[in-house]
Amino acid sequence: MSFTIGVLALGIAVIINILFKRIDIPVIIGYIVTGTIIVYAFDLRAISDAGSLNHIAEFGIVFLMFMIGLEFSFSRIRSMKQEVLLFGGLQVAATTTIFYLISHYLFGANAVTSITTACALSLSSTAIVLKSFEESKAIGTGYGKNSVGILIMQDIAVIPILLMVAMLGNKDAEFTPLLVKTIISAIVVLFILFVPGKFIATRILKFAADTHMDEIFVGTVLFIVLGAALLSEYFEFSHSLGAFIAGMVISSSKYKYQVEADLTHFRDILLGLFFVTVGMQVNLEFLMQNFFLIGALLTLVMCLKVGIIFTILKSFGRSAKVSLKTAFALCQIGEFSFAIFLLSQQNGLLQINQESEFLGYLTDLGIMSHSFTSYDMNQTLTLMVILSMIATPFILKNLRNITSIFLWRSKESHEDYTLTHTQAKQSDLKNHVVVCGYGTFGQETIKALKEKETPYIAIDYNLSRVEEGGKNGDRVIFGNIEQTSILEKLNLSESLAVVIALDHTSQIKNICESILARFPQCKIVAKVTTTEEEEELQDLNLALIINEKKEIAKILSQAALKTTPFH
Repeated sequence: MSFTIGVLALGIAVIINILFKRIDIPVIIGYIVTGTIIVYAFDLRAISDAGSLNHIAEFGIVFLMFMIGLEFSFSRIRSMKQEVLLFGGLQVAATTTIFYLISHYLFGANAVTSITTACALSLSSTAIVLKSFEESKAIGTGYGKNSVGILIMQDIAVIPILLMVAMLGNKDAEFTPLLVKTIISAIVVLFILFVPGKFIATRILKFAADTHMDEIFVGTVLFIVLGAALLSEYFEFSHSLGAFIAGMVISSSKYKYQVEADLTHFRDILLGLFFVTVGMQVNLEFLMQNFFLIGALLTLVMCLKVGIIFTILKSFGRSAKVSLKTAFALCQIGEFSFAIFLLSQQNGLLQINQESEFLGYLTDLGIMSHSFTSYDMNQTLTLMVILSMIATPFILKNLRNITSIFLWRSKESHEDYTLTHTQAKQSDLKNHVVVCGYGTFGQETIKALKEKETPYIAIDYNLSRVEEGGKNGDRVIFGNIEQTSILEKLNLSESLAVVIALDHTSQIKNICESILARFPQCKIVAKVTTTEEEEELQDLNLALIINEKKEIAKILSQAALKTTPFH
C-alpha cells in the first residue's frame, strides 16, 4: 500500500510540476501543492503530523547546509565582510529585537516564547532565494551580493538559535551547567571535525578519487556528510551543524568543485522532498478558519522585514533601488524556521497568554477564536512560513516591477551593472584562459601563459596531476570538465579561451559539446592526435583544431629543409 502511495505521489509531483512549468509557476510551489494533495487524497493527516515526517525532510536541510558550508570560507567572509558581518549581523539583531518587542509587549507572550519566535521570524529562505538567483543570474548584481551576504549570516545564526532553543527546552537542567556542557561539547565537535576530521576527509576523498569511479567518489562524499551529521547528533547538536562544518572542511580542499557538482542533484531532490513535506503540513481547514489572522500577521512580518532591511542598507550608502530589491528578496520567512518552531513546540516553549488585552481585542473582533491554543499558535506560524514561501518566487520574479511601484521617480538605474562589473574586476577569473588537462601539453601551455602574464586556471580529473600542479605552484583544481556545474565555476563567459590539452583525446568531443551547449560563444582551442578525431570536431565550430601529428610533421620537414648539408 505504501509503495503504491509512493508511486502515485511521484506521479502527482511530476504532473503538477510539468503543468506549473508550462504556466511559469516555480517548481518549489509545485512540490508544496503536491504534498497538500497527497495528504488529503490519501488521508495521511496522521502521518503529516508525526515527527518522523520532519526527520525525513531534514535530509534536505542537511544537504543544503553542507552545500552552504562548501561556499563558506574565511577568505569569502573577508571579501564580503560588509555584506555578511555588518548587513547580515545588523539584520538578524534588529529583526529579532523588533519582533521580540512586538511579541512580548503587544501580544503579551512570555520572554521565552518571544525570543524563540523572534529568532525564527528573522530568518529568510536560503533555498528559494539562492535557487532563484542562480536561475536568473542575479547573484552578481548589487542586490544579489547584499542578499547572499545577509543569507550567509542568517545560516550561521541558525546554529546558535537551535542550540538556544534546545537549552531553553531542557527545564530539568540548571542553566549555567547546561551552558558549560554545551560550550564544551561544541568545542569537542569543532575540534574533531576540523583537526583530525579534515585530514581524514581529504585522505578518504583522495583514495576515492584515485579509483576514477564516480559512484565511489559520490558514495564517499555522502558518507562524510552523514557521518558528520551523526557525530553532531551524538553530542546533542543538530544534524545541520555537522553537515555545515563538513562543508567548511571540504571547502578549502582541491575537491570542493567536484563535490559540489556531484551533490547538486542530491540537494535538489532532497529539497524537493523537503518542500513536499512542507505541503503535507498545510491544514486547509485551519487555514480557511483563520485566513484573515494568518494573512494579517504575515503581511505585518513581511512589511517589517522590508522596512528593517531597507533602512539598514540605505543607512550605509546603498541606493534606494538596490536596498529595496534586497529587502523584498529577503522578506519571507525561511525554511529553518520550521525546525525552530517544531523544536520549540516539542519543548513546550510556544505559549499563549490568554490574558493579553490585545489578544482579547482580536477575539472580540472575531479575528481569533476563544479557544486559541499553543498548538493553534504553531499551526499559525507554520502556515505563515508556507504562504511566505509560496509568495517568494513571484516576488523575486517581479522585483523590478515591485520596486518601480515604490520608487516613482526612479529611472532605469545602471547601479546593479556597475556593481557587477566592479565585482568581476576584483575576481581573478576574468579574461583568463581555462586549460583542460594538466598533462605534458597542459603544463607547457601554462608555462607559456605565465610567461605572457595571462591569468589562467587548469582543471584535471586525475588527482595525482592536480597534486603535482600544487607542488609546482600552478593553479590546478580537481573536477570533471564535462559537468555543467563545474563549468559554471570556471566563469567561461568571461574567459579568453578554453584550451583542450588532454594527453588522451578520446573525451575531447564530449567536453567540447558540454562547453558549447552552455557557452556557445566560448572560444575553444583543441589538440587532437588523429585525423579521425579532427574530423569529428569539424562540425562543432571550434576556434582552432590542432592535429598533433600533422603539426609535428610540418615542424620536422621545415627544420629538415632549413638544415645546411655538410660538405
